Amino acid sequence: MSNRRASILDAAAELIAEKGYAQTSVDDIIKKADLSGKSHFYHYFKSKEELGYQVLTRQFDLLAERGLAILREPTLAPLERLNLFIDSVVALQAERGLKGGSPFGILATEMAEQDEGFRVRIAQVFRGWSREIEGLLAQVRPQFGDDVSPQRLARFVIATLEGATVMARMKRDVGIMHGIAVDLKRFVASHLRQPTGSF
Repeated sequence: MSNRRASILDAAAELIAEKGYAQTSVDDIIKKADLSGKSHFYHYFKSKEELGYQVLTRQFDLLAERGLAILREPTLAPLERLNLFIDSVVALQAERGLKGGSPFGILATEMAEQDEGFRVRIAQVFRGWSREIEGLLAQVRPQFGDDVSPQRLARFVIATLEGATVMARMKRDVGIMHGIAVDLKRFVASHLRQPTGSF
């Protein structure tokens, strides 16, 4: 991917996170990305919809670089990786100054019911994220209680992080995310089998 194309996607992602997809115009993106005009924009993207699809893909790739890579780190224990991943999501929001929220959650809420292309792509993003966390939790499966499903627990982790992002954004307080992250890690740990003492 060219540096120019990437910079347009990054500018669009920031605008969508701040304003929503429908309220973000091509002109807004042109201005934010410092393009010379619409012909420059359409040189890289056929339509605003194509741009939106590519924003989703790029944001997931960036998340994979920064966050999901932690889940694959072989030198750390599985639950340690999960805890570090949760912390990395909070840190990313703190670095952004809570500008906007998760691009996945925003686009899912706004566009999934209106545009089938977005719905399909958003579903793919969440499936990919869920599979990574589920695979990690599956490694810990013997340590969990019998009624714990790695798939359901992975979905819960994702839903909690997305919800925490929205709450922190509304309150403009990243401390909310820190607190929810602590509680989420405790919740996952509470499903571990308690060690049996010897008598």
